[in-house]
Amino acid sequence: MHLAIDIGNTVLKFALFDGERMHEKGSGIEALHQSLQENAGKVSRAIMASVADSLLAMELIRKFNIPLTVLLHQTPLPIGNLYKTPQTLGSDRLTLAVAAHRFFGGAPALVIGAGTCITYNFVHEGNFIGGAISPGITMRFQALNHYTAKLPLVDWQSYRDQHYEGLTGVNSQDSILSGVLNGVVQEIEGTISQYRQRYSGLRVAVTGGDMAFLEKNLKNDIFARPDMVLEGLNYILLDHA
Repeated sequence: MHLAIDIGNTVLKFALFDGERMHEKGSGIEALHQSLQENAGKVSRAIMASVADSLLAMELIRKFNIPLTVLLHQTPLPIGNLYKTPQTLGSDRLTLAVAAHRFFGGAPALVIGAGTCITYNFVHEGNFIGGAISPGITMRFQALNHYTAKLPLVDWQSYRDQHYEGLTGVNSQDSILSGVLNGVVQEIEGTISQYRQRYSGLRVAVTGGDMAFLEKNLKNDIFARPDMVLEGLNYILLDHA
């Protein structure tokens, strides 16, 4: 089996794969430790993508003597990387591109990672080309509160898996909800539309912690896949089996 670990800005996620089939997944360093205690003898290789501190996870993998690949911009991939500053490219974005290339059979693909930040990741003709980065949904609410004197910090948790129908806010909280949630949806819809105009046959995928909200609120035809980073990591290992 393969172990894939994704350390994002807010959470550590991991999964065990038997070939392409996900056998088990979890989150947090304690859950990873427990899984390794039960399965380390079955794990032949591990791979890690990290945009945050990965020291504890690396020490844990070494404790169980599992060969570990830490994804860097020099790591061989099943796709090309045409990003002009590969050393600054987040490893999560690369793995999303690998997964999209595999899922969509080489068709032009835009993968939207909806987490702490919203990332747009474009794959074309077997290459990661680039994309865009903007603030994530929670970050936008926090910024309005932090950079103003009187705007409240709005809790949007009850809207995370719902279709949002608000438009005209009649108080500050509703105005903030409308501005942020409708703004995110319009931003993403507009970005998808621009890519569709330029690239015939474009496929679109969305993943990340805020995937459920986008899945319910985007009008465009999208492919929702919650574990694309982990799946992309596994495909990198499979490509070099």
